[in-house]
Amino acid sequence: MKPTHKFVDEILILRCQLRDQRAFERLIDQYQRPLRYFIARLVGNPDLADELSQETWLTVVSKIHTLRDAATFSVWLYRIARNKVYQELRRRKVTIELDEGLAVPDDTADEIGAFEDATQLHRCLEKLKPLHKEVLLLRFLEEMSYEQMADVLGCNIGTVRSRIFHAKLALKKELEESQWQR
Repeated sequence: MKPTHKFVDEILILRCQLRDQRAFERLIDQYQRPLRYFIARLVGNPDLADELSQETWLTVVSKIHTLRDAATFSVWLYRIARNKVYQELRRRKVTIELDEGLAVPDDTADEIGAFEDATQLHRCLEKLKPLHKEVLLLRFLEEMSYEQMADVLGCNIGTVRSRIFHAKLALKKELEESQWQR
């Protein structure tokens, strides 16, 4: 994000904290699409994604006055959304497997690569575990730093690196399998 955009966002957040209705509308307009996409990819259900997105925004509106640093808004927003998603998955008794004990090579490149078929990429992304989807979405679509991701996920940077590594392997496997099915 460019420094001028970041500054404008921080002012927008401060206006929201003062309960400026127009500022809230602008904030929602700016973040709604990527937030809903993030939620939809984790839950795999458009109606549930809409519901959880609304719940996220209700929490944001009611709690924005507690946000101490306007510069951390996007991390705070995605953490709220993630918590809503996992609360719902737990309520529905969806199990989430952790594979954080596996070692990660130090020279892991932080790129997924260029894909010619976006539809295929989205289909393969849908097949991944929620923990894998979320790290790929936060890193490559939201362009969050490892530190920001660690804050959203509530874990350390090493865990973030491990999850990204394993998520990329899982996505690569899904992409290769989908190539064979053509």
